[in-house]
Amino acid sequence: MKKFIFLLTFVTFTSLIVNAQDKFRQKFFEANTLMEENSYDIALPIWLELVISEPDNFNVNYKIGVCYINSANEKAKSLPYLIKASQNTSNNYDPFTHTEKNAPINALFYLGRAYHLNYEFDAAIMNYNTFKEKISKKHYLFNEVEHHIQQSLNGKAAVANPVNIIVTNMGNPINSIYGDYSPVISLDESTIYFTSRRVRKDSSNYYIKDESDGKHFEDIYMSNNYDGVWSEPELLTINTDGHLATVNISADGQTLFVYKDDEGDGNIYTTTKNQDELWGQLIKLGSDINTTAKETHAHISPDGNTLYFVSDRKKGGFGGQDIYYCKKLPNGEWGLAQNIGNVLNTPYDEDGVFLHPDGKTLYFSSKGHTSIGGFDIFYSELDENGSWGSPINMGYPVNSTDDDVFFVTSTDGKRAYYSSFKSEGLGEKDIYVITLLDATEKSLTLLTGHIKVIGMDETPDDAIIIVTDNETGNLVGKYAPRKKDGKFSIILYPGGDYHIEYSAAGFTKEEDIYIPPASVYNEINRGIDLQDVVFGEVDPKDIKDVKDVKDTKDVKDTKGNDVKILKDEIKELKNQIKNLEKELAAKPKEVVVDTKDNTNNAKLKDLQTEVDNLKKQITQLKKQGDSNKPIPTVITDAIASYQEFFNYNVSKVNTSDAKYVDMINKAVNQAKANGKVVIDIESSASKVPTKTYGSNAKLAYKRAIDTQEIVINSLIQKGISKDNIVINEVSTGVKGPDYNGDFENKKIYENYQFVIIKIK
Repeated sequence: MKKFIFLLTFVTFTSLIVNAQDKFRQKFFEANTLMEENSYDIALPIWLELVISEPDNFNVNYKIGVCYINSANEKAKSLPYLIKASQNTSNNYDPFTHTEKNAPINALFYLGRAYHLNYEFDAAIMNYNTFKEKISKKHYLFNEVEHHIQQSLNGKAAVANPVNIIVTNMGNPINSIYGDYSPVISLDESTIYFTSRRVRKDSSNYYIKDESDGKHFEDIYMSNNYDGVWSEPELLTINTDGHLATVNISADGQTLFVYKDDEGDGNIYTTTKNQDELWGQLIKLGSDINTTAKETHAHISPDGNTLYFVSDRKKGGFGGQDIYYCKKLPNGEWGLAQNIGNVLNTPYDEDGVFLHPDGKTLYFSSKGHTSIGGFDIFYSELDENGSWGSPINMGYPVNSTDDDVFFVTSTDGKRAYYSSFKSEGLGEKDIYVITLLDATEKSLTLLTGHIKVIGMDETPDDAIIIVTDNETGNLVGKYAPRKKDGKFSIILYPGGDYHIEYSAAGFTKEEDIYIPPASVYNEINRGIDLQDVVFGEVDPKDIKDVKDVKDTKDVKDTKGNDVKILKDEIKELKNQIKNLEKELAAKPKEVVVDTKDNTNNAKLKDLQTEVDNLKKQITQLKKQGDSNKPIPTVITDAIASYQEFFNYNVSKVNTSDAKYVDMINKAVNQAKANGKVVIDIESSASKVPTKTYGSNAKLAYKRAIDTQEIVINSLIQKGISKDNIVINEVSTGVKGPDYNGDFENKKIYENYQFVIIKIK
């Protein structure tokens, strides 16, 4: 009987062992297969279950460590498992059998990676070297371990000399528990486009996943910043069932560059906004930009003439993904692609190329150069000879020991947006904002404003801003305002003299702006910042605040004379002149106008007389219109102010004027009472040509700068420290009626030659 019980117990025990081994074997092969498919996050829970039953199984510990190394933001958890696995490694390792209890030699490499990612660079280097000693030069990781050793040395130096920044997670609703990355920002930072692998609101992609990594396919989302708060991201209508990711956006915000996965062949496409503010059909970039290789990223220069992109094509490359560029041809097509060269490209991968609006600073990610681990952010500047300078690492903690990619900066260069793996992130990759405290501001001017047409809820379809160069007459660019609210953003460069024409619904407004060569960056709503451009008719009784009126041409005067009627008459007369001049031009050149006995000549003389008379009518109508304009300016938003009108080419205010002295005294009292005094300066020049200054815009700028210097000196002489004087806003412009050769008509033109000083 005892023998029977013993036999039964032995059989039961043996059966349990066999079942346990069979269960282990099944789970081992399941997790192993998932790892081969790169589904590390799905395999990990299985390995964690198996290690409970066999805590001293060095192979299982190794598998767990590798899964954690390949996780989104739990890489630090790999360290204890890889330390355990490295205690017992074998050169005869069999990765496919469940009976293998030892770890492979590669465990030492991954242990080095774990220390590296954890910023323990000395321990990382030690384990990298140990691994290197145990393998031959033919090992597939030999060159890679050499690279990681150098990255660890770079990391030690970078962490010892951190850059001065503030890194902020953008948080909800931009980031989610899923991967969020590749941010694209509008010039004024009011709109962000980004890539996300989140579940859509309608759950339409809930069961649709990429088999290569088990995650949802990439989608593009958009969010707007309203008063510092980002709106709930909206899914763009151009998204597909496959991968579609943000790449970059054109300077005018009208063309979006996207990455599309065409059955494993990644390509760059563009989509352009239509009149309804919706993104149109995806168009694949031409020339040899897209190939059978993978093109992952691109950015177009501010002038639209150069395209930079990333490709892993083998021909003409330096290894891995490289940066290429191509130029736009006279026919509007793209020329053949050229490798940007080995100053920027390395034998390792480059990605995430971004050209700053200044047109000469290129940001990109690279695993080479002086990377401290994974992709690092670098920048290079284009010199006067058209050559790219040696890349400069953005430093720690901008760069981490993991991948840091898709870096785009604000127009002033003081902020940046990028995606990074961080342990404190909300999910996988998150999008972060970096405040670059020590960065030098870019010498650009960002002109912003809104085009509005009274009586219209949305911006009309024909609204456009045209910018030309006053000195060359060349077109700088055409910019369409945002359909929803008419908002526009335009980049202007130092040393430029620009003519800007705004038009919408048949209305037109023009002005000149001069940006001095040494100009620094002008913040949004500061410096030379365009006010709203309002078109249409307004009755005085509907005006509640003087500030609501941006252009006196839009206001009916109290006598009931409508300036718009005059404007229409002038426009009609100009059309008549244009037609008559065409008729004159078509006549034979040999005909002499002043020969009275010739019938054709008499007709020509009559035509010329009619043209001259029409021009005189235009002059009279303009004078009539100008007489209705309210001058001087009504100032309501200052505790003290001073306005002075100038003769031609005069730029300096009269400091002995009693009103100027009174304003300075009030400014002194303000500084003493509040510790500082805030000053706004507005200057204007008429449209009478000036040979002295070259252009009216330069004269207006000269008046503003001279006034700024005079006011500061006046306050310093009164005992106010320069540190307590804040020049808040300096705006300049060219105003008034067009010049008609009547230089002596000073009463009209000098009304638009002035400076206004406001003390706040």
